[in-house]
Order: sequence, then structure tokens, then C-alpha cells
Amino acid sequence: MVTKTRILISINIAAVMVLMDLSAINLALPSIRQHFQLSVFEVSLILMSSMLTATGFALVVGKLIETCKSGRILLISFLLFGLTSGLSSLCTHFYLLLSLRFIQGIAEAGLYVIGPALIKKHMDQHLQQKEYGRWMMSCGLGISIGPIIAAFLLQYFSWSAVFLINVPLAAMGIYFSWNLDREIVFKQQQHRFDYAGALFSFLFLAFFIITFNMLLSAFGTSSMWTWVSATISMVFLYSFIKREKRIDKALVDLQLFKMNNFRLANLGFYLFFLINVGSRFLRPFYFEEARGLMHYQSGLLMMISPLIMLVVSAFIHKIKTYFTTRQLHLTGNALLSLSMLMFSFWDVERSMPFIILSMVILGLAMGIYYPTTTQLGMSSLPEGSHGGGSAIMSISKSLGKLMGVLFFSLIFQILLQSFSSNFSSEILLKSRAIQYVFIAAFTVSLINLFISFFTNKTA
Repeated sequence: MVTKTRILISINIAAVMVLMDLSAINLALPSIRQHFQLSVFEVSLILMSSMLTATGFALVVGKLIETCKSGRILLISFLLFGLTSGLSSLCTHFYLLLSLRFIQGIAEAGLYVIGPALIKKHMDQHLQQKEYGRWMMSCGLGISIGPIIAAFLLQYFSWSAVFLINVPLAAMGIYFSWNLDREIVFKQQQHRFDYAGALFSFLFLAFFIITFNMLLSAFGTSSMWTWVSATISMVFLYSFIKREKRIDKALVDLQLFKMNNFRLANLGFYLFFLINVGSRFLRPFYFEEARGLMHYQSGLLMMISPLIMLVVSAFIHKIKTYFTTRQLHLTGNALLSLSMLMFSFWDVERSMPFIILSMVILGLAMGIYYPTTTQLGMSSLPEGSHGGGSAIMSISKSLGKLMGVLFFSLIFQILLQSFSSNFSSEILLKSRAIQYVFIAAFTVSLINLFISFFTNKTA
């Protein structure tokens, strides 16, 4: 019981810290952009650099969870995350900051992938839905407290102080994960690690993300280097699939994708995160640059959705006694669509109660969708696939985050340039551009809602 408690404390600290970092840095982006004199797209690289390595290393971490000691993975990840966060606060050069965030993504992969995997592996089946809800509650706590802490630091200090908020939690995580290896019964796996598969998967994802980065940063225009990067990405994907089909102890079991609910859960997470994280990237720009709100006001508004998510996730196991997992999965998608539709009406005159209500609805969507979709995917996995399955789901989320920031920042910049001659006021220009981006988000959310109807009715 003590061991399980320490596991749960460790993975929930990790969830709080990783999501707090994402939401806090998101609020600091306008200040960082002004400090380094960057465009909206350039400042988005701060988020994308860590997302790239978090995505690229997810499969590696997933396999390590199945073959190595979990406590060691947690300990190293907490150490690396805390160290890179502390060093980021000292940066005076933008590209050094990007490099540290790139390294931090490795630790993020370890801390984020391991949560659902250890719940699946160590918790009794009848308790798993409850623990997924608590884990998502921790994610909601991180997202909710990140903006308000960041707002305080931005108000009284500077953007560099925002990176320090991870350090105390990293220290706590180190404490609780320090002796886990002595307590967890671990059976050593007698097979070699698939280093080639790990390399192929990372290079495929890295060049895939770089391709979209180059393509979108050039506003859709093609170049020789874009095509070279795309070709390299496809070569590594082909090499990875060919190898995984050929060897016995593969990095990831490709047969998992034949499971309908697991496949649809991953697709759903990709689209949901694309919409939510992409819109979250733009919200501080709307609050501060289109509405002229202070940092602390923007931070308070950014807290609304994750706070609602936190409360709903805490009681999701009780809500599930009245509804099936599939029904809650559909409900979460429907609420996401409704929130994006309401976001599309945000302009310079939109009332604050309307904005708050739309954020509340988004929070309901997150609180219902995240734990139920995690359960939908993880419950369909066979025994011994907890690490690989959790890693794949983490990759789906990470790719959604990346593409959300990429597409939303791109569309926003294109609209700013397209509408510049139609508006004499920069505030009205930004407000209208953001509205159109949210219309695009609403359209994608309808696609995700449609796809979710194909989950198994028995779920």
C-alpha cells in the first residue's frame, strides 16, 4: 500500500509540474515576444522545441517503462526537468532558451508517459478509472495554477522568473521517487532494447515536425529543404515500420492499432489537443493585446477551464456510474464544439460573462473527455502493453499540441496580414483574426465529434 501511494504521489506531482509549465510559459509568451522582439510564430518555438523532444522520445520512454525500473525513470526525469527549468530562468539569449527547452522535452516525455502506464500496471482494475480521473485532476491543477502564478511573477518580476515555478515540484518529485526502485517488485526482461527502432521513431517524428515547421513558417510555400525534410521523414517512417514488423521484441506493438477503441482514442486525443492547446496559445494574445487586460486578469481567466476540469475529473468515477465511457467520450467532444463556437464570437465588445461561460464549457469538456478517453484507450490494451500504449497516446497528444500551436499561429499571422488593410485599429484587427481562427477550431471539433461516434457501443 505504501509503495502504491508513493507511485501515485510521484506521478501526480509529475502531472502537475508538466502541465503547470505548459500553461505558465504560455501566459509569458507575449512578454517574451516583446523582450526578444519576435513574431508570434517565432515565440511559439518555445513551446514547440520541448514538444518536439517530448513527442520524439515518448516511444523510447514507453518501452523503458516496460523493461526498466520505474523509480529510476521518474528520478532522472524529475532531476532533468528541474535542472533545465532553473537554467532557463538565467537565459539571456533566445536560442539558448530554445536549446534548454529542447532538452527539457526529454524529461517531459518521461514524466507524462509514465502516469497512465503505472496506473494500468500497478492499480487494481476497479480502481483504474478513479486513478485516471485523479491523474487528470492533477493535470487540471497544473494548468489552473500555472497562469495565476505566472501572472504574479510577470507583474512583480519578469518573464524569466516564470521558469522557476517548476523547481520546488521537481524537488518534491525527487524525494518521493528516490527509493521506489527498492520497493517495486521488478522482473528483469531478458531481451535487448530496440535501439534502432528508437532511433528511427525519433528521427521520423523529428523530421515530420520540422517539415511542418518549415512549411508553415513559409506560409505554405514550398522549398527544396522542405521537400528534403519530408522525404527523410518518410524514409525513417518506412524503416521504423519495416523493423517493428520484423523483430520479436519491437519498440511498439503495431497490432495495438487494430484495436478500434485504442485507435480512435489516439485520433481523438490528437484532434482534441490540437484544438484546445492551439486555442490556449491564442487566448493570452486576445486577453492582453485585443482586450488590453493586465497579466493577472489574463491569468485568472486562463484558470477557469482547468479549474472546472479539475473538479469534474475528481468525480468522473462517480459520474461514470450513470453513463457509459462511450457516452461521456461523446459528451466531451460535443461540449468542446460548443465552446469553440462560443469562442468564435469573442470580439472587443464581447461581455465578460459570455467569455467566462465559454471557458466553463471548455473546462467541462476537458474534465469529461480526458479521463474517459484515457480509460477508453488503455482498457483495450492487452497485458504487458501499458508502457507502449501510454507512449502512443502521449505522442498523439504531443502531436496535437504541436500542430495546434503551428496551425493556430500560422492562421493568425496570415489573417493579420490579409486583414491589415481593412482595419485602422490594430486592436480590432487582432480581435477579428482571432475570431476566424476559432471558427477553424470549431470546424475541426465537429470532425472529432463525428469520428467519436465510431467507438464501440459496449464501451
